[in-house]
Amino acid sequence: MNIYYIITFFFLLFASKANFLVQSNLAWFGFEVSMIVVAFYFDRVKKKDVQFFLVSIAIYFIYILFRFKLNQLPIDYFKSDAFYFFKFVLTSYLFCLILKEKTLYYLVKVISHLALISIIFYIIQFYQNGVIVKAIGNAFESITVNDNSLRYTNFLVFTYDTIHYYRNSGFCWEPGAFGSFLTLALLFNFLMNDFKLNKEAFIITLAILTTVSTTAYLAVFLLFFLRYRVLNKGSKVTIIAFAILFAIAIPNVPFLGEKIVEIYDQDIRDLKRIEELSTYYDDVQRQIPLNRFASVIFLYEQFDWKLFLGVSNQYDEYYINEYNVNISNGIMDFITKFGVVGLFVLLWRYGTMCKVYLRKMEYVIYSIMILMILSFGEPILMLPICVIFIFLPTFKNQDFSTLSFKYRSEFLQLQRPNNL
Repeated sequence: MNIYYIITFFFLLFASKANFLVQSNLAWFGFEVSMIVVAFYFDRVKKKDVQFFLVSIAIYFIYILFRFKLNQLPIDYFKSDAFYFFKFVLTSYLFCLILKEKTLYYLVKVISHLALISIIFYIIQFYQNGVIVKAIGNAFESITVNDNSLRYTNFLVFTYDTIHYYRNSGFCWEPGAFGSFLTLALLFNFLMNDFKLNKEAFIITLAILTTVSTTAYLAVFLLFFLRYRVLNKGSKVTIIAFAILFAIAIPNVPFLGEKIVEIYDQDIRDLKRIEELSTYYDDVQRQIPLNRFASVIFLYEQFDWKLFLGVSNQYDEYYINEYNVNISNGIMDFITKFGVVGLFVLLWRYGTMCKVYLRKMEYVIYSIMILMILSFGEPILMLPICVIFIFLPTFKNQDFSTLSFKYRSEFLQLQRPNNL
């Protein structure tokens, strides 16, 4: 274990949105200070890196200031956006600054280790309704956050929620989010290792299966089709056949189709009686849980044209007094925070990173579709695990390709080309 592994481990903990560290601004600040010290100690800071960061700050603050004036919202909305930069964006930048070309390698390595740990605890959680993992979590939380929740418990590397008693939440706040982290790690692993099925791929895939996440399953299905295409298999006829099969499978596979249709129907019913639901949930002091489709419709009705540039990182304050809802669509959540413009920039930078590894634009489009599927189900785009896509292309060697063993042996210090 080295400093890069440790930095990556804590980066993932802060990105997980599941543990006591995430709730502490002091912990975030301490982690950022630690990364700054590491960056200078290991001479990872170059003049061009500082210049790039200053340009990023300027662009970001000009953007949020312009839309703040345009939307004419209270000053707290602007403060929230500024705070987001120095909390989430700065953390992501420092992480990329330290690891640079090693970023994906260590993300895969650490996530695969956390996935293996999660599988062990996932098996244990079936023993007497999770009595062991709840005991571990309660003991850990008694010395950290003192949270006496009867339903939810977390001890950094694993989360147990009685609602998801048959699913694996891993180190994230819920199984769907964990499935998203794992799917991204599997994609990174494929990109670095010529899409070969190494031991990390098997571990991560097994962990994905334990999440029982619809969005993760759909994304992985597309990811393996990407693998099929990259390995020079298939023709245009194959692609058409796959598209038809994919379209037929979703509504007809009970696990996928019935759940999607059920969610959509429930969303429409909830929106039609949202005022009635609002009264009920206020009485029981809970939020109205809007699902994927209802979240899209609700936010569009609330903000309309403002979604082009976004509203604010704390957009929920705009309507919370009238409708105390919980949004569960990651794409719409990100658009409402940073606009269609912000989403375009993020996907463009993500695509640029993928293009470094992939040979054809077709493959890059598949990669973007995978991210969109994951974020449609979970609000991951605003988390550091995705914010790093803004910075990664800057820290990658532009002449790198997946077939370059020289790159792996020189920068990643691997003895074998396809083994982490």
